[in-house]
Amino acid sequence: MNIPIVLYTVGNLILMLAGILVVPLGVSLYYKDIAAMWAFVYTIIITGILGGFSKIFLRKKAEAIGIREGIAIVTFSWIVCIFLGALPFWYSGVCTTYCDAVFETTSGFTTTGSSIFKDVEVLPHSILFWRAFTNWLGGMGIIVIFVALLPAMGVTGYQLFSAEVSGPTADKLKPRIGETAKLLWMIYLVITVSMMILLVCGGMPIFDSICQTFTTVSTGGFAIKNTSTAYYNSLYVEIVTAAFMFLCGCSFALYYKCFQKEFKKIFKNSELRFFAGLILTAILFIALILYFNWQKYPNIEVKNRYNDLGNAFRYSFFQVITVCTGTGHVSADFDLWPDICRFLLILLMFIGACAGSTGGGIKCVRILLLLKSSMRELVRVLRPRMVKHVKINGESVSEEIITESSVFFVVYLGFFGICSLALMALNTDMITAFSAVATCMANCGPGLAKVGPMANFSDMSYTGKWILSFCMLLGRLEIYSLILLFLPILWKR
Repeated sequence: MNIPIVLYTVGNLILMLAGILVVPLGVSLYYKDIAAMWAFVYTIIITGILGGFSKIFLRKKAEAIGIREGIAIVTFSWIVCIFLGALPFWYSGVCTTYCDAVFETTSGFTTTGSSIFKDVEVLPHSILFWRAFTNWLGGMGIIVIFVALLPAMGVTGYQLFSAEVSGPTADKLKPRIGETAKLLWMIYLVITVSMMILLVCGGMPIFDSICQTFTTVSTGGFAIKNTSTAYYNSLYVEIVTAAFMFLCGCSFALYYKCFQKEFKKIFKNSELRFFAGLILTAILFIALILYFNWQKYPNIEVKNRYNDLGNAFRYSFFQVITVCTGTGHVSADFDLWPDICRFLLILLMFIGACAGSTGGGIKCVRILLLLKSSMRELVRVLRPRMVKHVKINGESVSEEIITESSVFFVVYLGFFGICSLALMALNTDMITAFSAVATCMANCGPGLAKVGPMANFSDMSYTGKWILSFCMLLGRLEIYSLILLFLPILWKR
């Protein structure tokens, strides 16, 4: 392990973070949030000193960044950005403990959307903006923007890019990895600006539109209203938000194919078809369950919401997309829904969005590979000598990728079980524990029971918050990068 180059590269990213913090500082000056303003000033000074120290006293060596260094840089960069990004929450006084500040920032950068704030509407504008901005930065990935801004890294950038981008493979859209990172961010910016314009045209205030956009295109879900998207009670806002959640739950490589006019490849994409089919099936199923069970709701207001088939489809449509993409915006309290609906939503959390998207979860391509490889093994029982390849997009998938997907699935469920047991050991009830770990590992946001869509994570113990923060980072880095950090083999040459 080349530790000096790891520290040097992480130091450069810290300097970049110091520059990024100038944006929320400007928002605090505009809205005259004095306490928040000084919080951002102190944070910029601290991050600037730490980043400058590595820049001055460490020198980048000529050796290229290898796999070990790439994993260490990505993991340490996320951890450092989280701990430094938590300082504005702590210094401004909106979080009474540093533990709460770290939880909120981890949720922001990992685009989870789980929050410890019981009343977000009393927060200063600049803090609300910083919450949304952490979502937006974490959506495409702080390492991807780092690679995009530092093309001089050359070949070394690939190890960082492949360790950052989600999914079984990290597709290079351009020959040079720096160009790929820039292209991804250009697509991200176009989508962001497009949604912002649509929301403003729909009558949403500009500040609300900015925050809603940041937290939607990143599939982050940090809301600036206590009741999330339900606050606006607008079908237009829900349709626009749901549409962009779906778009950002798709692989960004598909948008590059749009520019190349390769539309046939898009419509034949196996993962996209699986993702869209899964969402449509879930919407239809849950809508019908809601409609035919509306008489059973104890609250007359809730009954009136679902006794109309159109309304049932409206709320099913939004909640299914927000859960499957791991966004976390809500327009209804799905914790009041029948158990079969709640169970299906938890399953959708696990499955998640497409690889190479801003969404979370195990990823549709892995589930598709597991289903196809399982079917192949069942057929082999009857035809032992048969040779059959698993295909995605019409091309055979290597056995190595199938094995990796299977191992990832098992490890993912293993950590889900361990972390759920840990929360239950802290006297958390089973449904709350299971759903809290599920939503944090899938980077989704709301869970069930005490962490439901109209509740928050403030009542979790400090130990529970640290466990869930670990779960959020575990899900965002897709397990391996974070776990390898604790294994001696990573640090050996």
